[in-house]
Amino acid sequence: MKRLLLIVLFSLALAQAHAQTQVRTDTLTVLSFNIRCGSCEKPDDVNHWSARQHLVTRLIAQRHPDLIGLQEAELFQVRDLVASLSDYAAIAVGRDDGKQAGEATAILYRKDRFGLLEQNTLWLSPTPSVVGKGWDAALKRTLTYARLKDRRSGQEWLMLNTHFDHQGRTAQAESTRLIVKLAQSLGGAHPVIVTGDFNYTKASPAYPIIAGALRDAERVTLHAAQGGDISFNDFGKTSQTGNKIDFIFVSDGVDVLSHTIVLDRFDGNYASDHFPVEATLRVR
Repeated sequence: MKRLLLIVLFSLALAQAHAQTQVRTDTLTVLSFNIRCGSCEKPDDVNHWSARQHLVTRLIAQRHPDLIGLQEAELFQVRDLVASLSDYAAIAVGRDDGKQAGEATAILYRKDRFGLLEQNTLWLSPTPSVVGKGWDAALKRTLTYARLKDRRSGQEWLMLNTHFDHQGRTAQAESTRLIVKLAQSLGGAHPVIVTGDFNYTKASPAYPIIAGALRDAERVTLHAAQGGDISFNDFGKTSQTGNKIDFIFVSDGVDVLSHTIVLDRFDGNYASDHFPVEATLRVR
């Protein structure tokens, strides 16, 4: 009898371990991170990329997300990160010419976790396949998408990463409609993730356009959201509450296990003028 009981307990322990392994297999972590353009500060500025690169690298290495949406990333910054973080491959083109010039809405993915099936960069405008500005935007703005296959589970994911204009209100609304349309048309029956710096808060008239079609990870997280409601910190110069402009959205059928605004600093220094936003996801 005692031996039978031990066998039963051992079997239960194995089953529990298997269940935990399955959860880990089906779970992935996504990071949305505006890393601040590398040429925006003078070389002797404390916040120049040369002084922050190791901080951004350290933060990403510590969180070790499966997928990363970078905003405001110049191509040399993407190359720097991939050189330091050898686990990742990158998808990135410059917004100014579709090649090397200007910032990119880059997607980084863990090479051991995902296989790349499709990639593309489009412009936020009435003619998305043509390099240019859209509507009343002050600058050229893009979205990058990647269709990825999870090597562990066989699950196919669609990820879109974007950075909306900071001035044009029409551009913000129309860009939101474009993102929703693409998420629905490209995603099909597969789970969808949208990351980005939207340059608007939940109070914006454009927010309900996307929140009505996709699910804001912060609002549907199964565990209480962490990190407050500030994502733009201006290198510590602002602490205005409610100024979260960086979001992660998911399609129906994706559970959000956690949502965190990552407030990490290193010896008092900020990795960027934005805090990254992180979510842990699982297909239902």
